[in-house]
Parts: sequence; C-alpha cells; structure tokens
Amino acid sequence: VPVMALSVVIPSFVGIAQADPVTKTVYVDVEKNVLHGNLLKEPVKVELSDTSTILDATKQAYGASGVDASAGYIAAFADTNTAFTYDYEEDIRDATNDVVYRTDLDNQPIVSDSNWLRETEYNGISGWMFTVNNAVADGSYNYYTAATPLSALPDGAVIRWEFSEAFGADLGMTGAYVPIEATATEYYNWNTAVPFAPLFTRADKTILISKMADHANKTDTAYTNALNELKTLISTQSNVNTKAAAL
Repeated sequence: VPVMALSVVIPSFVGIAQADPVTKTVYVDVEKNVLHGNLLKEPVKVELSDTSTILDATKQAYGASGVDASAGYIAAFADTNTAFTYDYEEDIRDATNDVVYRTDLDNQPIVSDSNWLRETEYNGISGWMFTVNNAVADGSYNYYTAATPLSALPDGAVIRWEFSEAFGADLGMTGAYVPIEATATEYYNWNTAVPFAPLFTRADKTILISKMADHANKTDTAYTNALNELKTLISTQSNVNTKAAAL
C-alpha cells in the first residue's frame, strides 16, 4: 500500500505568551563547624527562577561579593576570622603520611588568606563541600555541582555548604580518598590515594536547617538551641530531631 507524504504547513502565531519561569524555593547555609567557628551564614530561604543554579542561590544567600567561585565549584567564602581550632589533625596526618601538610611542595601550596576561608588553607586537601538534602548526588548518581540548575532540585531543598579538611571524612561523609605520597614533580600522587573512613556518624540536619530559616524569631530559645545544635559538629540524630521539632 503506497504511503503518501503530506506536507503540513504550521501557521506562525505572533504574540503568544511564553510560560513564566517556575519559582523554586531552596534553603542555604554556610558552616565551618570543623574549625569550631560560628556559621558564616545562618540558614536563609532563597526564591529564584528554577533556571538559576546552586551557585546563584548561594550568591543570593551570602552576597555575591563574598563568594569566590567558578561555574562548577566555590573556592572560598569571605571570612576575616580564620583562626583554626581543629580536632582531627593527627588523624589526617597519620592517614596521609603527613604529605598534605607539607609546605615544600611548590605545586601543592598551602595558602593563608586573612580575608577568606579558602580551599587548601591549613592543609592541601581542604576546601568547601556541599550537600543537597544531605546528599552529594541525586537519585541517579549525578553529582551536584555549583552549576546544577535549581530545576534539578526538589522544591524546598537544603543546600548546606561545609568546610572540610579531609574531603568530607571529617564531616562524617563516606567516599573520601587521600594521597599518601608526593610525586617527584611536587604534586600529590593520587595514584597512591587510599580510602579514608568517616571519622564519626553524620546526622542529617536538613529539616533543622529549613525550619531555622522559616522560624520568625531568630532570638528565641527554640532558635538559639537549634543554632547551637547546627554548630555542633558531632550531633546525634535524636538531638537534631528534638531541636527541629521545637521550632
């Protein structure tokens, strides 16, 4: 049976309204709990078009001038209080044969910046990590980056930035690897990297963070208790849930 090819003319319409961008709500905070410091940004609610990115939401929450970033990651947040008090130095020194603290590797320098808390401060594998609803990847194992559009996140997602000295192992995260040797050309030899287990069990503070941002009175007892719990590096899930329920 012969098949006829029909040429269809599609009329052109002028002035058809385009669909408005979808507004997405997310929550953002910035923490340096591993250094026993106050939060750089307490939890805030951000509303942006879902065509915006995680980086856009972070800049709106923190202030764009206080974020040193490229498309895929954030290198530093403005912070003039960069004194370090850190519990896990010896654990990291032992795990890495001290290599990540060496100051004589010209191609792996450790930086010092009095105006920013920056990647590779204090040791050469430190830097900023973030989770979305306490995960580093979505359900299809696609890793989030600062360039991830908000359309890829559920509405009300919590974007939690945390400073780490050990690729998240000191935040209770799994999947960290650390180098144990340097190359002759003064880089870390990642071919020698070994797994570094979480240093404690991580509590999920997603609900706590979103409820803190939505809580109207930022000086009442419920908020103060929640803030202290958020600043506590090693929390039990029970304590976190109790503080969140009181908000």
